[in-house]
Amino acid sequence: MAGGIEGADVLITAGPTHEYLDDVRYLGNPSTGRMGLELAEAARNRGAIVTMVIGPCQLMPPPGIHWISVTSATEMLAAVKERFDESKVFIASAAVSDYRPAVRVEGKEKKGPKKKTLELIKNPDILKTVTRKRRSDQVIVGFSLESSNLLRNGRKKMTAKRCDLMVVNSPGHFGDAREHVWVLNKRGVVKEVPPSNKKAIAEQVIALVDASLRRELLPVTQRFEELKL
Repeated sequence: MAGGIEGADVLITAGPTHEYLDDVRYLGNPSTGRMGLELAEAARNRGAIVTMVIGPCQLMPPPGIHWISVTSATEMLAAVKERFDESKVFIASAAVSDYRPAVRVEGKEKKGPKKKTLELIKNPDILKTVTRKRRSDQVIVGFSLESSNLLRNGRKKMTAKRCDLMVVNSPGHFGDAREHVWVLNKRGVVKEVPPSNKKAIAEQVIALVDASLRRELLPVTQRFEELKL
């Protein structure tokens, strides 16, 4: 049987990204990074060697975890690229901004007219970018925040981004202390976790990662065929 998570290099992204319009204003979101931190601690507690790449947040680095602070999506991508190949597990739990301003103004931009058009350009999809060259022995976990057709859209993203597991939740719990999630694999739903604290969810996700590293067949509670997805 293949080895589990103990001793494995685990790379986790967490928190938001901030995309600056000028030196004081930015585009962002209310992600706290807490889920990523709980995942990191759960993996560390199982003996993994954990690296976190984390966007701006109020969290402090926990003992035994390599902590890399970044600000923007492009910075996060660069940090992940440097470490992806050596990682056995990659968990993309960060809430990365989809767009960034086309131009960043130096200093503080003065107040202008009542209406102003802001030109945005698309940020790179970190998960999709790095998994283009993923190894078959890696375990890749994505997170998908969906406002409708949660399982259908989560399944599509899991396939498009070459994930082994996809954790799906809804905006109703974004930034909240508790979440309701579904964990998918290529066959269907392997776990539904009712509203629970992030620590409990993280421990269950890491247990599934450990089983996946051991090449165990994860039991499916609902097959996609049954759900007509």
